[in-house]
This record gives sequence, C-alpha cells and structure tokens, in this order.
Amino acid sequence: MARIFLLLAIVLGILWWLRDRAGTRHHAEPKSPPRRTAAEGEGTEPMVQCAHCGVHLPRGDAIAWHGLHYCRRSHLPEMPGEGDHGARS
Repeated sequence: MARIFLLLAIVLGILWWLRDRAGTRHHAEPKSPPRRTAAEGEGTEPMVQCAHCGVHLPRGDAIAWHGLHYCRRSHLPEMPGEGDHGARS
C-alpha cells in the first residue's frame, strides 16, 4: 500500500512541476502590442467596382474613364473607329 502512495506522490509531483513550468513560460513571454488590421491601419484605399464585370478592386489599381472604373483595358468600352483598327468593310 505504501508503494502505491509513493508512486502516486511521484506522479502528482511530476504533473505539478510540469504545470508550474508551463505556466512560468507562458507568463515570461513579453506581451506584444495588439496587431492592427488593414482596416484600422494607414495606407488603406477605397474599393471601386468595375463597370464592366462588377469585380471590386482598390481605386489605385483601377482604370478611371469618364467617371467609371474598370479593372483592365479590355473592359473599357470601345470607341467608334477604335475596334476596327483602320480596316474598312
């Protein structure tokens, strides 16, 4: 019976030591300031929607033309005379 109590005391001592060691490691780490998300940080820019396909993109990446925004040149409306590249029918 004494052996069981001795074994139990050793196991509980090891568990207590591991728990204490993990707790001091957790508290010893310096706390870093909370990270700022992109929405809170500087350098965010408004999103605009492509007038052709509806995809949203940052205003700086969009092509602005006649008050509308486009995500790529191929989505710009064709101007009269530009689509045929000078070919006559």
